[in-house]
Order: sequence, then C-alpha cells, then structure tokens
Amino acid sequence: MKKIYFAIIILLSSATVGFSQVEIRAFEGGAAVGPDVSGTMVMINATTDDVYIKTLSVENTSGSAAGLKVTRVRLAAPTAWKDGLCWGPFPDVNVEGQCFSSTQMATNPWTTPNTASLPASGDGNLVLDIHTDGPGYAHYRYYIMDGATMVDSVDLGVSSTLAIPEQKDEVVSMTAYPNPANSQLTITTTGIETAQIRITDVLGKVIYDETTSSTKKIDVSDFKNGVYLVTVLEKGKAIQTKRVVVKH
Repeated sequence: MKKIYFAIIILLSSATVGFSQVEIRAFEGGAAVGPDVSGTMVMINATTDDVYIKTLSVENTSGSAAGLKVTRVRLAAPTAWKDGLCWGPFPDVNVEGQCFSSTQMATNPWTTPNTASLPASGDGNLVLDIHTDGPGYAHYRYYIMDGATMVDSVDLGVSSTLAIPEQKDEVVSMTAYPNPANSQLTITTTGIETAQIRITDVLGKVIYDETTSSTKKIDVSDFKNGVYLVTVLEKGKAIQTKRVVVKH
C-alpha cells in the first residue's frame, strides 16, 4: 500500500495542474446529460458479481484543439476486482487500440498510451468498466492529462453489497468463445432453458439481441474491431455479462 501511495505522490508532484479546460458529464442515449461532474465522485451500486459500465462525456472547453490522455489511479479496491477503460474521440471510441483490459492496466497509476485528439468544443468518451467479485468498495480517480498537465479529474466509487441469490436447481453460467473473435462468436449457456442474448458496444448501443437455446453461433464478421459486452438475460433480468473483443 505504501508503494502505491508513493507512486501517486510522485505522479501528482511531477504534473502541473490546469483545471477548467474540460467538462465531464454522464453519457446516456448517445449524448452528454446532466451537470458537470468534474472534480466530484460518481457512484455505481452493485448487487451482483458482474461487469458494471459507467460512460462519461469529456468536452474540450479550452478553446483550441487538444490531445488528451487519461491517467487512472486506483486508490482502493478489493484484490479480486478488475477494472478496464476505453478512451477516444466521440463517436469512435470502440475501435481497436483504444480499449484496455485490467491486464494492460496492471500498474498503478496507469496512463493510456494513446492520445485522443479533440477539436475545440469536441467530445471524447471515457468508458469505465469494473468487474466486481464479492462484496466490497472501490475508489478510482481518473485524471484528464494534456501532456504533463492535469486539466481535470473525476472519481468513481463502486459499492457492492451482494443480494441473496434466488434459489435455482442449477447455477446459470455463460461462455463466449473464441475471445478475441474474428468471424464467428459462439455463446453457450447452462442452467437456463431459454436465454436472451444481448450484445452491446461500450457506448451501450445494442448490436445483437435474440432469444435462443443453450448454444448460439453469431456472425461477427460485420462488427467493427473493438470491445463488446455479451449479456445473458432471464425474463428481462441480466444474469451474467462477459467482455469480448472482436478483431478481424
């Protein structure tokens, strides 16, 4: 823990601060909504072990074009939890090279290798995904960086208090393979007679939605390269979500 905070202190001491160059808002329904949450904390309340997504819109308000990166600082998180993110200009964030897994984000702090080029008044999308594993609380901070200058930040808090699961004769599970997928993705489910399979991109757009049997082969040859979320639902309720990559 001391090593983590020492690294964070080095990051903060070596960077200059230039706030009020961006505005950060929630991103829902294809647009930025609500008040500016720069410098505040947004929350996710989790009740099951799953992948939780929070998408934020980052608007460049500096008056000129800017090339921005994101630095993630993991301030606190259960050991078994994982986090990832996507960062890029709107609307093309879900492309190869702009989404990063927990394996790629192993260091703390961690900074995106790519720069999102945003014109004046242009928007970028910061898509945060947290995979909870058991009850607990996590606190992440995301700095918007212009070179070595921190132009703004936003915190994400995730609180997980697992609900008592409904009794089932068999545990519902889902597998998605191969991952990465090229032309075909196979989804198999167990513990459920008829499953609703839904695939969304990281911005929440539904790409595929169908009720099917225990095994379904899905043609992904026309999907763009990028990260997608595959969710199995029962009676409209999400049971399990997996993150898959399409790479042609």
